[in-house]
Amino acid sequence: MRVVFVLAGLGAGGAEKVVNLLAHHRLAAGDDVHVIALNATDSTSYFSYDPDIQVEGLSRTGRYSRHFVTVQRARDLRRRLAAIKPDLVVSFLTKINVITVLATAGAGTPTIISERNNFDVQQMSRFWRWSRPMAAFAATRVVVMTERARARQPDRVRKKTIVIPNPVTPLPRAKLRPDAGRRVVAVGRLDRQKGFDILIASFAQVVERVPDAELTIYGEGPERSALEKQISDLGLQEVVRLSGVTRVPGEWVSPGDVFALSSRFEGFANVVLEAMSSGMAVVSVDCPWGPGEIVQDGTTGLLVPMGSKEALASAITRVLTDPELRRSFCKAGPPSLDRFSTATVLAKWDETIFQATGHPPFTAFADA
Repeated sequence: MRVVFVLAGLGAGGAEKVVNLLAHHRLAAGDDVHVIALNATDSTSYFSYDPDIQVEGLSRTGRYSRHFVTVQRARDLRRRLAAIKPDLVVSFLTKINVITVLATAGAGTPTIISERNNFDVQQMSRFWRWSRPMAAFAATRVVVMTERARARQPDRVRKKTIVIPNPVTPLPRAKLRPDAGRRVVAVGRLDRQKGFDILIASFAQVVERVPDAELTIYGEGPERSALEKQISDLGLQEVVRLSGVTRVPGEWVSPGDVFALSSRFEGFANVVLEAMSSGMAVVSVDCPWGPGEIVQDGTTGLLVPMGSKEALASAITRVLTDPELRRSFCKAGPPSLDRFSTATVLAKWDETIFQATGHPPFTAFADA
């Protein structure tokens, strides 16, 4: 079977990571695999690809009219697909999904689209808000990452929507310090979505109760200056650090005892999976969507309601000051993630591909 994966770029993002995993898996199944990145100008990729996987960038810098860019990109993709003649097209992310559905219209090629973010609150123009559900109606199958995302689909779309979460990526094991346990870690882009302003405000309450507590936030983004000012205004310069992007994936695990997620919304919250798999105790806001389907409140971590700095501060304080509770979360977290294993996730993708194309699932997995 000839499969084409379509995505935005070839960087270090979550969609790129999943496409890389799927592409190699389908190559192992004997498929002829192509990867097309609409925003890339060449095949340079953060994630390495087997030479037998055809990777290409389809961006034509300077050629697109600002007013007709979507139609022009769909036209270019349609021409490329006509040359490849795929048996299946799989696309990732809202705008790419819309362009892909336009490009495959009338061709009779089975198309699977994958939504990766929270489309209820994701900021989009009126055009994309209108065209997103239209693409879902036209697709052969729709993949989302949480049950709550599936529930938000219209009835007609929900019937062909499959929940496939991201696979958990094994990270170095956290070094558990049962008695000390004063180091809190958070990870993510420094933007409003991640809610680090909420976390910092909550941490001001934490240090009143646990004076030697420390918070390190890893990531970069447009909110850095505002967060630095907030830290200064609250007098937290000695205990809260913005440490930038880690040099290697998972480097943030070792310095942490407790992982905190404060996001206003998520598509899935993959970083919670990574923290739990490494054996860190997790405190998370129960934001839409993701954390509530990963963390078992009181068993593998703590979930707190959105919008309450006090609840977040109390939960962090509780885990910092209770070594037995922290130890129980660290122990219970990793075994609870079997449903997010690479083998399980790939099996769901293969079943979805079978539903869309009639090609039998591939069953030999390498649980990476």
